[in-house]
Amino acid sequence: MGFRDWVLNLLGGQPKAEEEVSLPTPEREVRDPMEEEAAGLNFYTAIEAHQKWKVRLLAVIEGDSSEGLSVEVIGRDDQCALGKWIYGVGGERFSAVPQFGELKRKHAFFHTCAAGVLEKAQQGQKEAALQALKQGAYARASQDVIRDLAVMYRHATTDG
Repeated sequence: MGFRDWVLNLLGGQPKAEEEVSLPTPEREVRDPMEEEAAGLNFYTAIEAHQKWKVRLLAVIEGDSSEGLSVEVIGRDDQCALGKWIYGVGGERFSAVPQFGELKRKHAFFHTCAAGVLEKAQQGQKEAALQALKQGAYARASQDVIRDLAVMYRHATTDG
């Protein structure tokens, strides 16, 4: 399944909030970067980067991370590639599109939630951090961003 088919499949059958959405992996198929790129953003890598936050935060919670992550930086929604697109090219092109406003809002909330998980982990609240990461607001926010990216990808590649 290519990326475009994956997006259409995701949008056709919305998983429940607790279900984790996984990207098609290069091991299972040959990726076409041209198919993933639209409106100045590689949607595949944007989704992948946000999915990797779970692994990065879990490593901090488990004490296995050597990254010097900052709650203040992670809490900002304008530092990652998606955030730069939202406040740049994406905003210029799609600011009048209601789905774009939803993506912007949910992406900001995702970063707030990620910062909250990190803060709990750094304060030694391992169980609370794990709960938020796996079943709390972070988990829901992550899935919302992925779905909203899929909607924006469809919008960007079909002009409507």
